[in-house]
Amino acid sequence: MTRTTAFPGLARRLASLLYESLLIGTLWLLAAAAFTPILALGDNAPLLQWLYRVFVAAVLFGYFGYCWVKSGQTPAMKPWRLTVAMPDGRRLNWQQALLRFAVALVLFVGVPVLSYLAWLPSLGNPKLALGAALAWWLLPLLWVYIDNDKQFLHDRLAGTRILLLPKGEKA
Repeated sequence: MTRTTAFPGLARRLASLLYESLLIGTLWLLAAAAFTPILALGDNAPLLQWLYRVFVAAVLFGYFGYCWVKSGQTPAMKPWRLTVAMPDGRRLNWQQALLRFAVALVLFVGVPVLSYLAWLPSLGNPKLALGAALAWWLLPLLWVYIDNDKQFLHDRLAGTRILLLPKGEKA
């Protein structure tokens, strides 16, 4: 399989992320539907709420990990001819997929949540604190403008790359 060294543009990646958000939303709803009876039986106990969050993260990792390891592409990446790979073009293994998922989870969930919690007391307005927290979502995405290889921050930190496949080539 011949890999291109071409790095896809930001618009192509964002379009794929938009499509991916629809798939993630569907998976999240299915996971919530599966776990809701457990929450109801446990009277929404705090421990069960944490287990619910871990369950959703596990479901999402199962989806991403399987796709990245099996073919290097999620369904949302295929129409845009994007693939995730190691710098030498090899597919990710499960450990590399877990690292990429964990780094993205920290950057896209952990940092905004911590930012929100930090800004809320000083701003006093939940909407302003939320806006300040969500601004952190831009950092991993806009990293492509300062990265030599035009990679997102989570790919840089995880040691992976998003590559553009030539027309007609499959991952």
